[in-house]
Amino acid sequence: MTSGSEGTWIPSIVHDFVLYCLGRIFFLKCEGEAVGLFNFKKRAKPSYHLENISAAQQKAGARGFMKPTEEEIAGLKIGEMVRLFFVLDFETSDNCRAERMWVEISKIDGHNFKGYLTNQPVYIKDISIGDIVEFSGDNIATVLVAQRFDEKKKALVSKRAIEKREINWAVKDGPHNEMDSGWQLFYGNEDDEYNSDISNITILALADILSFEPRLEDVFASEHNAFEWSENDIKFIEVNE
Repeated sequence: MTSGSEGTWIPSIVHDFVLYCLGRIFFLKCEGEAVGLFNFKKRAKPSYHLENISAAQQKAGARGFMKPTEEEIAGLKIGEMVRLFFVLDFETSDNCRAERMWVEISKIDGHNFKGYLTNQPVYIKDISIGDIVEFSGDNIATVLVAQRFDEKKKALVSKRAIEKREINWAVKDGPHNEMDSGWQLFYGNEDDEYNSDISNITILALADILSFEPRLEDVFASEHNAFEWSENDIKFIEVNE
């Protein structure tokens, strides 16, 4: 060991280097991830973002975008399931805009939540089933409740309604087989000639229909057999055929 002022030089450098390494490791908690002992890289930017359902509802209007009430969100408990929209920040060959996936709540802090992803994404590659997702009440699109009807069952839908992405008349006739819900859905101004042409009618699963007309959920769960959209009430109302 050297003497005098040189005697503290080497220990000082080691001390500073150790502090530097510890500081870098601490820094990683927010900014990056470790690769080996001394090589670091920043985390890649996520390939998605969570939809702000509150903002989307204001933009799309009350009809096109439903969200849970503040009371429903405030009443959520650990272990319950909520659905979030993971909006893709990249293009896909089939023009998919978002993946709708369920998350099991594991932590609640006021309006903020953490939970485990319960679906395996199809397009998104930087998250997987079981990963922790952080989100707020504004990101919650759906609260899981007991299923009131089978969303896999099919309905007849006029192509005009699909083109307009709007259904104003719903009538139930049937069902006629195991996969038939019995529902027939129309834009509202189709005449008999239009409806008699089978090429103007298509078959869709109820889940696919709810993706653009979410307020039909109560209709599909109802025992009544005819409904009409009411712009004044902003809901489907029961009518007599």
